[in-house]
Amino acid sequence: MLSDKDYLEATRRFKNKKENAHARQRYHALLLVTKGYSYLETADILFVDEGTISRWASLYQASGLDGLKNHPRWGGEHGQRPLTREELTLLSTLLETEAMPGTEVGGGWTVKAIRDLVAERFEIRYSRRGIRKLLWAIKWSYQRGRKLYIKRSAAEQARFELETAEVLAAFAKSGRLMTPLAGDQSKVYLEGTIAKRWNPVGLQPVIADGARSKQAENIYGAVHLGTGAEVAPFCIDWQDSDATIRWMEMVLQECPQGEIVLWIDGAPHHTSDEVAEWLEENKRLRVINFPAYTPEENPKEATWKTLKEEVSHHCWHERFADLSNAIDGFYQTARKHTVSFLEKFGYCWSGGRIHPLPQT
Repeated sequence: MLSDKDYLEATRRFKNKKENAHARQRYHALLLVTKGYSYLETADILFVDEGTISRWASLYQASGLDGLKNHPRWGGEHGQRPLTREELTLLSTLLETEAMPGTEVGGGWTVKAIRDLVAERFEIRYSRRGIRKLLWAIKWSYQRGRKLYIKRSAAEQARFELETAEVLAAFAKSGRLMTPLAGDQSKVYLEGTIAKRWNPVGLQPVIADGARSKQAENIYGAVHLGTGAEVAPFCIDWQDSDATIRWMEMVLQECPQGEIVLWIDGAPHHTSDEVAEWLEENKRLRVINFPAYTPEENPKEATWKTLKEEVSHHCWHERFADLSNAIDGFYQTARKHTVSFLEKFGYCWSGGRIHPLPQT
């Protein structure tokens, strides 16, 4: 069966414990056949059927020892074929255009649902590991979902994009000094919040009992859309029109040169008559409201995660003052974030001015 050269190589591969276990079993089978065992005797020794030994022998005769290796992207159950390139393309199309039962198109798939789909459409039963290899082959990844608010308005989205594009184009054309900011508010509770943490297997991370009053620090803040720096963090006991005006006054103080364009959401305490009247008197600050139900549009939203990771998740603050001190300590460090808001509209910020991105 095996040539002298292949016999030595098959012996080496069989003894190599780092080789794939299924491939080592195939080398073992051909070594036994070469020593004079029949297909039936070899099958009895290895606890497989005679047809399997015959198929392995045919693979060797057709492709040599490399024909016995596991395909790098094959993960089907033992003895089954991999999907062809055409079938992989079809699978990718099916996953993109069809919905997993009970969900909508674009809602993602579970490994179990994909296994069932492959078994139904291609009559092949893959292992869970094999399905992950298939997904890697078609360039899919395992991702956390995000909410898509059904109340969002296409007209509001168009208004926001048009207004933003016009403002950026005007500043780029005029060359006037301008500070672009994205603002938002959040709450950090005295009671520690729960998040994922590394811990010994079987020992779940715990935090102190949270049966305390729901005290929270209300925080206003902005992120510079050119540098990624934190601007005008402001803690207060409440969020209302008066607090919003006080925060905007801080923004003006921290950005004394040129005009300021501030993108914020359309919360009632941002769009009240009091705030509108104050903005009329302070023309240096212009506000553009994000569309309703589009938190992903606001770059400032993503920055709260870093703050809460350090001062809230699994943290215990004995007193409310301790929480306030922890937040102050967070902002005393030079925090910068990666922001690509301006680039999405084809602009960048440098030297206090808006510039069009170079054409490629």
